[in-house]
Amino acid sequence: MTSASELLALRSELGGSLVLPGDAGYEAARMPWNLSVDQRPAAIAEPADVADVQAILRTAAAAGLGVTVQPNGHGASGDLNDVVLVRPTRFDTLIVDEQARVLRAGAGVNWGRALEQLDGTGLVALAGSNPEVNVVALAIAGGHSMFSRRYGITARSIISVEFVDAAGTLHRVTDADDAELMWALRGGGGLFGIVTEVELVLYPGEAIFGGSLMFPAEAAEAVVVAALELARDELELGLDIGMMHFPDAPQAPPHLRGRTVATIGLVHVGDEATGRAFADRIVAVAEPIADTLTSFTIGSLAAVAAEPVDPMPSSDFGAALDGLDAAAFAHDFVDAFLRGAERGLMRASIRAMGGAIADELGAEFAAVGATQADALMSCSVLLFDPSLDADAAFEPMRDLAAKYPGGTVLPTFLSSGATLADAYDREVLDRLAAVKQRVDPGGVIRSNRPLG
Repeated sequence: MTSASELLALRSELGGSLVLPGDAGYEAARMPWNLSVDQRPAAIAEPADVADVQAILRTAAAAGLGVTVQPNGHGASGDLNDVVLVRPTRFDTLIVDEQARVLRAGAGVNWGRALEQLDGTGLVALAGSNPEVNVVALAIAGGHSMFSRRYGITARSIISVEFVDAAGTLHRVTDADDAELMWALRGGGGLFGIVTEVELVLYPGEAIFGGSLMFPAEAAEAVVVAALELARDELELGLDIGMMHFPDAPQAPPHLRGRTVATIGLVHVGDEATGRAFADRIVAVAEPIADTLTSFTIGSLAAVAAEPVDPMPSSDFGAALDGLDAAAFAHDFVDAFLRGAERGLMRASIRAMGGAIADELGAEFAAVGATQADALMSCSVLLFDPSLDADAAFEPMRDLAAKYPGGTVLPTFLSSGATLADAYDREVLDRLAAVKQRVDPGGVIRSNRPLG
């Protein structure tokens, strides 16, 4: 049998769907969130249940194909020619156990829906702020939340993982069952099986204050200094320090077209008065041109963050930064961004680390460990213009990262095409490889972030 005939036979077996090259729906089904990645998988499967997942794995192994998972297309980085792409959208279990402080989410659940379910409970999960990001994918890939400086990295909040291994066996794993596998699943991403469900710890968060501030470019350096000093002093405060350049194009808001601005995202778990006092330290140095700071509940986190949710073509660069003297770094960051913006750089974000993120207590239970860098930087170039040279646009930011090296970066901050070797040291990679060899010796499971 050829792989094509085996995949046709699989389609007739599934309760869900299987789309093949040449089918009317193939072009739409194969698309990743980053539209600049041209992935062309051997098939796109939407399994209806665990039995479908088992059949997909069995068929792929027999046909010499790999299997990878992209719930919404985030993390795509390859062509996938010899891979069956799984979209686990029908795994939609979502249960909040308020008494136990546990969130149980299927592999098809996005953070927007999970946050809505948490509304009114007085509890928060270590969520991403984009509602279209998948709960399972963020957690097993390491994850970072605006609550992380208070409560830690998302992967370290995983209690249990349900997954189907390459042999087709369904497992529900906890630390008591297989501590080494759980260590690997907390940050190793989709290397080890097709995850169908996770359980995550929930944390107190009845009162939340935050939002964003926007400042004119001429105030950027003073604003970045104030925000970095605030991050240094308040280790539990979620802070995202950034700059944006809006193109002079219809896609940009009319009042921002062609403008460069500084942005501050802030999330405080606590009362409004304290949160506003934190924000006032930044507002004191410059008058914002936009201010969305407000008290809110967890269900409104995505609306307050107001991040883009539509697929688009882009290129990204991420790095860990350390040794950030506020005044010197602010000058270098603003200068680098402005030079990059002249070449097409659209966004640069400095996410403050420290606090619980750097806490070594419990770090030994997760591959993602304790990140000791001062900050993680992420940058983006939109590629609507095919003549744009993303490498040239990123060059000043790469130079900035080289001047303030911070070691390894969280996997969720890696650029497209990067591997886990860009996030972890050799000891962690060797441990992950040993677990991979034990649970998937044939290499059927292909992660969007391979070991390298």
